Amino acid sequence: MPDHDSPFSQSALPTNQSGRLTDEQARRWAAIARGRRQSVRGVALPFAAIGALLLFANFPSANVTARTNGGIVFFGIAAILLVAANLEPVNADVREGRVESVEGAISKSYRYFKSPRSPIYLLHVGGRRLQALSRLSYDAAPDAGFVRVYYFPRSQRVVNLEQLADPPIPSGSGAAQEVVQDFARAVLTRDRTTIAEASARVAALKHVIEGPPPPASAEGSDRSSTRLRTDDLYGTWTNPVLTVTFMKNGMATITMAFGGTRRDGHWSVDANGRLLTDASGSLEPLEATLNGNQLTIVIEGQRMAFTRTS
Repeated sequence: MPDHDSPFSQSALPTNQSGRLTDEQARRWAAIARGRRQSVRGVALPFAAIGALLLFANFPSANVTARTNGGIVFFGIAAILLVAANLEPVNADVREGRVESVEGAISKSYRYFKSPRSPIYLLHVGGRRLQALSRLSYDAAPDAGFVRVYYFPRSQRVVNLEQLADPPIPSGSGAAQEVVQDFARAVLTRDRTTIAEASARVAALKHVIEGPPPPASAEGSDRSSTRLRTDDLYGTWTNPVLTVTFMKNGMATITMAFGGTRRDGHWSVDANGRLLTDASGSLEPLEATLNGNQLTIVIEGQRMAFTRTS
């Protein structure tokens, strides 16, 4: 069912959107439900055994009434457990095969059931508290952003998850500061939904700063095809947190959106078409690619995308 390394299946979304499980999902959840039934039946077995012992073992006759009553009680408990195994929420959900959905900003939490070795992983979306199937599903769900979650109505178990588009964020020189201040105000409310929505906007800002991920086809491609030229970089490049100006005299200025702090440095393009800057203290090459008016620079593993403004 999962696509590649994700426990969530994008190919199953059309079926889930119609309120149903795919055949693969149905088989997977049927196996999970069967395991849960067997677990409950395993608990019922000792009660049935004790009931049989009390009813049929050869004990002194003076205890016949007490043994009979006790045997009936234990058999009754075993019967209740066996019936409960089929009525258990996950089993009932799997038999019906119906899924519902909810969308909104996501937040995550976990709590322990009985012991630290038995955590329950929770996804909070649209005012609902839904239980992830495993730690793998919990980790695969985004920490922030807007999602649509497909779940079983009785057990509130997560069946699938769909990442939705980022929310709109402010634009302009003060965009980053506005988003961060909005998040700080949301934290003070201590309201989970408000904080999740503000976190989604912070994540959207991060995505804008990073720019789109490089296409998979670029992996392993000839480095010469992405060589930079000095003439390509002259001018001013900006994103919501930084503005960089490459000047023809080999100087560069970096201006922070927060407070307007400015830093000057040197830059050049070497014979291999690599961007060199002394941002880290010495003139060193940085991973950089240019696509039209979009310049992407990787600094200490963090991708930052800039758009030419002049």
